[in-house]
Amino acid sequence: MSPVSCSDFSTHSEQIRESRVCFRYRGLVAGLLLVLSVSSQALALGPGTSESVSSETGVSTETTLPEKTSGFFSRDLIADLWSADVHVERCHVPVEGEVKKKIVEISRVRTRDQQTTLFRVTSPQGNRLGSVVILDEVGKYRPITFFVALDNDLRVLDLQVLVYREHIGQEIESPRFTRQFRNKKLGKSLKLHRGIRNLSGATLSARAAVRAVRRSMATVEVSQKQNLDLVWQSLSGSSLAYGEPASAEPVSAAGPEEVSVLRSGLGDKDAPVERARPAMGTVLKMEVYGEQALKAVEAAYSEVERLESLHSRWKAGSDVLRVEAAPVGEPVKVARETIEVVEKALAMSRESGGAFDLTLKKDGFRSVKVDREKETITLLRPGLILDLGGIGKGYALDRAAVVLESHGCSRALLDFGGQLLALDPPPGEKSWAVGIHDPRDGKSVLHELALIRSSLATTACYERGDHLVQLLDNSSQGRILTTSVLSSSATEADALSTTVALLGQEGARSILNNCPNASAVILIEGESQPRFVGRTQR
Repeated sequence: MSPVSCSDFSTHSEQIRESRVCFRYRGLVAGLLLVLSVSSQALALGPGTSESVSSETGVSTETTLPEKTSGFFSRDLIADLWSADVHVERCHVPVEGEVKKKIVEISRVRTRDQQTTLFRVTSPQGNRLGSVVILDEVGKYRPITFFVALDNDLRVLDLQVLVYREHIGQEIESPRFTRQFRNKKLGKSLKLHRGIRNLSGATLSARAAVRAVRRSMATVEVSQKQNLDLVWQSLSGSSLAYGEPASAEPVSAAGPEEVSVLRSGLGDKDAPVERARPAMGTVLKMEVYGEQALKAVEAAYSEVERLESLHSRWKAGSDVLRVEAAPVGEPVKVARETIEVVEKALAMSRESGGAFDLTLKKDGFRSVKVDREKETITLLRPGLILDLGGIGKGYALDRAAVVLESHGCSRALLDFGGQLLALDPPPGEKSWAVGIHDPRDGKSVLHELALIRSSLATTACYERGDHLVQLLDNSSQGRILTTSVLSSSATEADALSTTVALLGQEGARSILNNCPNASAVILIEGESQPRFVGRTQR
């Protein structure tokens, strides 16, 4: 097999000027963590630090991540639990070294934080009444910020969701769910499906809530027993700050509406337009910032709908169906976008030696002729089809990004049935962080990394799709269980993720080493930690 050339992808990559992040997975649950303070270094795939924890909560390999989110919450949350005249102090517990080890050991939950915000509540006479912990736990894609109040015996007094960033699973904010945690202590009763009932459609968010409470209990216990040199700051006012040590004291809030705005960290002018609509057999969700965001979102949806009408095998009159229906050897006039995406698919078919084949027939790609000048596609043998399932969504995401940026909207997050595309991060943030879930249990985080203006696509081996038949037929030791490809092009990442999974370790290394803008995180069967392949892995 000859090494791959990435030149076939260069034209489209230049068009969108590296302005997208796509997180693709097939049957693989993948998490996107929204981080407010991260390194701006793009395409960073280093292995970071790791340690193994066997726990009910199932969080595994850790990569050193940026600091947690920051914001404000209403003092009324504390007053409602104790009284309005309590004294509140705040400190930031350093989560590192022996402290981190103890927290993980007690809670059985992996933590990515380098510190946790802890509040100490005392009576006017100076008697300790309890503690409040503010921390983040990832739900399905993004972190959820939890408020956990504990009494002096480390029993839960209250659980609140301060900031919910997911598109689904918001049911965990309801008292019907959160009140289950009251009076719970760390133990068997503090586990999902045991002492805590799950909510249909919100399993991952519910698990995040359990982890947050367990970790809060462990943090308070360790902070009290380890004789830590903590710096406590007395707080006043109606809004209390959490997260990174604040550069200034929290501002006073005029009322509940203002507190709500402060919680999100965004003013009204920075609020995104959020929409979710069916597309290409799944759901495309958009979160877009900018003055023209609403107009940009509508235009992007229209573009994706147009591409679906051209490339879907389920849309009557689509370009691919017309090509398939034509007599063998007869050229069919198609749209320019169809020429582009088919050429890219054929390039990957050639360079992978047929492992990736859009015709789903052995060496069928060799019988597909594309005439870019005449904008025609010709099938030279009977029984061939054009299946763009391994590349089409990535191409659509790239095109949607072009449309959004043409309307002046460079800050956006798109979720296409699990494929995530991020442009610039929201106002006040520096990048996005992505968590790749482990296919062996569907819950653990295999690897986490920070992204900015790049594309990540993941393919898991247990998806029984046509493009993975070759991999699934290979029962030999050392097969790839999951592969996540990072690239500057969503189209390229989409196609490469399938191809790398099919080629195996050596083929993956060969193809990635010849793509200067691509690299991969690969999990090999029988290995506990992922491998990092490609030029941009550090």
